[in-house]
Amino acid sequence: MKTAAIICEYNPFHNGHKFHIEETRRKTGADSVIAIMSGNFVQRGDIAVFDKSIRAKAAILGGADLVIELPALYSSASAEFFAYNAVKILNSLGTVDFLSFGAETLDPCQITQIAKFLAEEPSEFSDKMKHYFSEGLSFPAARSKALSEFWGTEAEKIISTPNNILGIEYAKALYLTNSSISPCPILRKGTDHDSTLTSGDIASATYIRDLIQKNQWSDFKNFIPDFAAELFSEAQVHSIKSLEKAILCELIKAPTDRLKSISDVSEGLENRLKEAALTSSTLKELIDKVKTKRYTHSRIRRIVLSAYLGITKELRQTPPQYIKILEHNGVGQKIIAHAKKSATLPIVRNTSQVNKLKNPFIKNQWELERTFDSIYDMSVI
Repeated sequence: MKTAAIICEYNPFHNGHKFHIEETRRKTGADSVIAIMSGNFVQRGDIAVFDKSIRAKAAILGGADLVIELPALYSSASAEFFAYNAVKILNSLGTVDFLSFGAETLDPCQITQIAKFLAEEPSEFSDKMKHYFSEGLSFPAARSKALSEFWGTEAEKIISTPNNILGIEYAKALYLTNSSISPCPILRKGTDHDSTLTSGDIASATYIRDLIQKNQWSDFKNFIPDFAAELFSEAQVHSIKSLEKAILCELIKAPTDRLKSISDVSEGLENRLKEAALTSSTLKELIDKVKTKRYTHSRIRRIVLSAYLGITKELRQTPPQYIKILEHNGVGQKIIAHAKKSATLPIVRNTSQVNKLKNPFIKNQWELERTFDSIYDMSVI
């Protein structure tokens, strides 16, 4: 059985995602598609608009055969950590042939060549990065400018678009893990990532989430498949705004030493966080106060979420301990049966199965995710 994988969030599942799955099957000739999906916390430093179980059901109805979870330790991290740990989980299955991802360029050679260069990071390139850091540029901007000096303006364009950024991180992770999985870019259809524009029945997940949270259901349904509309119309809507006061309280009472230990905090940022928390009444206000030219809004959002959840640098460096099944169909069941013979991590569905393994590392990571899920349950609008 030829299998393709998609690293995704489906926050929420929409027509563009359905198209991507269909194109993945067409382009790779895959007999089956695995989606490794962010759980209840997502890469932009936010929470998912719908529960992971609902989103996983939509993915299966939309053409995926098996949905496995990317735990919050990795799903709420930077693009590099997000991609690297998702690829590690896919590698551990031992059943995946292709990794499909949306991109603004269809040349896999361009993506893999740039990814290899960034993975190896020559000292001259590192020096250029440090130079641009000293000028106050953010990591994405510094990397883009440094790369253009080695690969030209075309490479700078490639690495400056949202889907290509993740695609390059996926290819880099495949290279660093010596993976046998082949990258397969799929041209993004319709609107840009995070765009507020629409193109026919295609809109970005950002635009759709905004419609959902404004309760504009009639407009929202134009951009998602009918089966997803039916699922989502009966589901609870979640928003980080419901946790806003709790997050501010956590940052106010947290000692700066603890904030310093939080993943992605560096260069005295813990002091800016503390001061902003003491003088802000909303999350937006706090993030705007902490943001600088060097630190992007998305990085600050991830730091704030990590601080609230207690995700330290040490925790985030912990490798994945298990493969969690969220949903599957008949074909997905066959993938699971095959993977049980080849997987290098245990495949689990529930706490009872985890307890039977009697492995404290697996148990600790599982319980941590259960804690995060309990927090998520409090975020209903």
